[in-house]
Amino acid sequence: MKHFIATAVMASSLLFGSNALAASSSAAQKESSPEQSGGTFKYSTDSKIATEQKNVYDTIIKYQNALNAGDTKTILGLFADESYSQWNDKLTADNTEKRQGQYDDLFKREKFETDFAFDSIWINGDTAVVRTHHHVGSVVTNFKEQKTIIDLNREVFVLSKINGEWKIFLYTFNTNPLQGVA
Repeated sequence: MKHFIATAVMASSLLFGSNALAASSSAAQKESSPEQSGGTFKYSTDSKIATEQKNVYDTIIKYQNALNAGDTKTILGLFADESYSQWNDKLTADNTEKRQGQYDDLFKREKFETDFAFDSIWINGDTAVVRTHHHVGSVVTNFKEQKTIIDLNREVFVLSKINGEWKIFLYTFNTNPLQGVA
């Protein structure tokens, strides 16, 4: 497991610092596609990698839809048993109970309208690293303040393929008011 964590940390740091590992381009997919999301992602020309990229994309879209629906249960099911979520100004949630508390508390306070733009989906065996950012149209509404603001985040998801299914191993984000600026 230590090797996997080291690989995940190394991969995410490389991806934050460079687009060099971004997938190579191929023809755009006809259905809903990360290539059409407003980010810089392009499917690999290797059909096996492209298939896994699509499967990883589907997992992240399930997360996005559950986030927008305020659906903690679905989100928890997308995480691996041993996994981590690291948010701005919050302690790391390193188990399901802590993560449930994070999301339940979040959804009591806020409503999301998020649309991820995919910047990269990098695959290496049973590990995937996904970089996304929010479009300028993504917003979050604070219930207490009755205020809606633009939600400008960048995310990194590290996923592990477990029993044939992609699960989130690490989720982290930061806020960047100048999306798309390197």
